[in-house]
Amino acid sequence: MRGIEAALKVLSAVEKGGFASQKLRDLPLDAPDRTLAASLVYACLRRAELWRFLAFEYLRPKPEGFSPSVRLALQLGAAGALELKNFAVPALVNGLVDWTKRSDRGGAKVVNAVMRRLLDQGPARLEQLGNDRSLEARSLLFGVPLWAARLFTRDYGSETGDALLKTQQSPVALALRVSRSDLRERVLASLGASGWNASPSDLLSESIRLETTALPPCLPGYDAGLVTPQSETSMSVAHEAAASCPEGRILDMCAGRAVKSGAVLQANVRLTLEGWDLSKPRVLAGMKELTRLNLTGRAKLRTGDALELVPEEAPDAILVDAPCSGSGTWRRHPEAKWRLSESDLASNSALQRRLLDRACRLVKPGGTVIYSTCSLFAAENEAVVSQVIEETPMTVEPLSPSFKFDSLRSPGAVAFPSTPWNDGFYLVKLRRPLGKER
Repeated sequence: MRGIEAALKVLSAVEKGGFASQKLRDLPLDAPDRTLAASLVYACLRRAELWRFLAFEYLRPKPEGFSPSVRLALQLGAAGALELKNFAVPALVNGLVDWTKRSDRGGAKVVNAVMRRLLDQGPARLEQLGNDRSLEARSLLFGVPLWAARLFTRDYGSETGDALLKTQQSPVALALRVSRSDLRERVLASLGASGWNASPSDLLSESIRLETTALPPCLPGYDAGLVTPQSETSMSVAHEAAASCPEGRILDMCAGRAVKSGAVLQANVRLTLEGWDLSKPRVLAGMKELTRLNLTGRAKLRTGDALELVPEEAPDAILVDAPCSGSGTWRRHPEAKWRLSESDLASNSALQRRLLDRACRLVKPGGTVIYSTCSLFAAENEAVVSQVIEETPMTVEPLSPSFKFDSLRSPGAVAFPSTPWNDGFYLVKLRRPLGKER
């Protein structure tokens, strides 16, 4: 399977609810075709609305009158021809035409004709958009749903909101969490010997920065549990949780695949952990992750609803890494932003309030609750926390210096996706006073 065909196969799966990263890993591709497919897929997904806008205006009388194959081929074609550099455009057009021809012979002629018009007129249209300062044009140009662009402006002001739009087109690369910071030099040497360009992070002593993304099992030290892919802001959240409880029991209420659970346990060897998740497959993946890290003796994961489960031991601290829009991670998972609407934030925040409220009532008196999201929206962050602390006897605590925030909120703080190795995260630390009834 060649790169262009593979990219179209991945995008077809994404349209049906799949995830691009997983589909790319699953395809039988050699390294050059995998690189080409990934470049095409992510160029297409990052600014999907822009490519539809540019390509579909040539589909008359309306795009819906043409087959899904035609629409998908043109969306990918616009991204490949107008964004990617050093790309053989004739090969792209031929590949798209041949692929479309398999299911829509007449549509292949449409693809050929529209691609030629895009190549001729597309650069000028992009330049026009670049000169248009309206929020509608900026959201198209930087690949952000208009409703989200409006929220960025409302929550942070026009200047910072525009800067957040621009971050959506900034590059991403992989950060690796080393199991112990004293092993970092050894791991760096191993990566270098294997051909990886890597450097030590200047922010976190256990973090290594790759210059690119990578498939984790291909990395030296991964199978042995020496390295774990994790953004630096996510590592910082785990640091905060681990530091909030010098020893004892911590509850990870939304453990997922246990990436943060593992980071918490590695950051503080005096802790034990109980983790919950609603999804049995995620819990099984989390158990596999903790086994890889040799941490199963200090952790137990359970499947169930975090609003109903009862801790096996009263927790000294609780981490609520709440389900959210994921807007701080859209650079890495661009398909997610096109599946959301503003109305989804209301249902998210309702669940987030219930989770945080329960955590505040479960934690021991004197204990801490760490609430985090990978969201940039106030509705999922400070608005949730403000309501809960009005209804529970919790106080807001200062964050540690290890969390490098870009915007102080009330309460909490937000880190923006400002480097290739971090994602956007919100974080707040709450403490339950001694002697307060649950």
